[in-house]
Amino acid sequence: MWKNKLAGLVGVGLMGLATAPQSQGQGLGNSPYSRLGLGDFNLNTGGARQQGMGGVGLAAPNSVHINELNPALLYYTARTTYEMAVNGQIKTLRNQTNSQRDGSGTLGYLALAVPLSKSWAGAVGLKPYSAVDYESNVIETVAAGPAGTQVLKRYQGEGGLSEAYIGQAYRLAKGLTVGGTAAYVFGSIDQRVATQVAPAGVTDPSQLASVVLLEHVRYSDFTFRGAVHYRGAINSKLNYSLGGVYTFRSSIDGVRNTSLDREDVAGNQLERIQLEDSQKGEARVPAMAQFGISIDNNKNFSANLDVAHQQWSKFRSFGITGGAGIGTPLDNTVRVGLGANIPPIRPPWITTSSE
Repeated sequence: MWKNKLAGLVGVGLMGLATAPQSQGQGLGNSPYSRLGLGDFNLNTGGARQQGMGGVGLAAPNSVHINELNPALLYYTARTTYEMAVNGQIKTLRNQTNSQRDGSGTLGYLALAVPLSKSWAGAVGLKPYSAVDYESNVIETVAAGPAGTQVLKRYQGEGGLSEAYIGQAYRLAKGLTVGGTAAYVFGSIDQRVATQVAPAGVTDPSQLASVVLLEHVRYSDFTFRGAVHYRGAINSKLNYSLGGVYTFRSSIDGVRNTSLDREDVAGNQLERIQLEDSQKGEARVPAMAQFGISIDNNKNFSANLDVAHQQWSKFRSFGITGGAGIGTPLDNTVRVGLGANIPPIRPPWITTSSE
């Protein structure tokens, strides 16, 4: 029986991988900081239950919802479970002179979890890894040029990476489970910097050509995580859980194409110089350590605390700090989250194993 279930997991995973390109390129609604690194990284705030607690739940077992936040918790999957989520947002960007409102809808995640035996469970899924979507315009005055000469710089970027994963969890002893995921990360990022010089007194738009630096990078490689979870009893009414997840440092292979174009005011290409053609490199994503603690009454209450640390100062893309062509150092991050789950009524089908 478990062989059939495992084959089904792999089959669904391949289907998700085949349809994944359709989920790429979903906009963030102009996120200026997505210009850095590989874009805005998915914080991996878990499934529906974990997101409802503020993105925490590294140590919170549950038999109804899929908790891929900690792969070791997949063991608690009681029945075949499928989940899908869509994220939406509306935000306002403003500076001293302008204001802009943007909205977007993106794929949150797809996940399927299956209990393979009494002590073994698995899952497959698809989720965003990072996303790039920005556009900004900067007007500057040329200090050393003729009076009144201005330069318009337009920065644009789009794309992102997706992650298709397969996870496994196994019970080693009473209350102790281990797990892990292997993921295939893939996608592409396009960035464009256009520079247009507007000398004073020029009234003919046909004379306002632009110089455009285009960069297209395609990434693909595997990433891995290991996890552990332990659950014990405080007394007859309360239980505690401890969880830890370690995401190993990854070097995601990339292929970069860079060109320098000259365009007219309508955006038509007048000339192209190929600067790089299929230049190979990699993005080095630093390791991440996560730890969580949870207390529950095995019925309708759960309180959780999660801590995560990642040394983004070690990030490199094609050997450059902060991303290819950027050179902006990134800071290390520490994320602390506190959340609770108090459902008003505990449905009879929800069970949380004391093991």
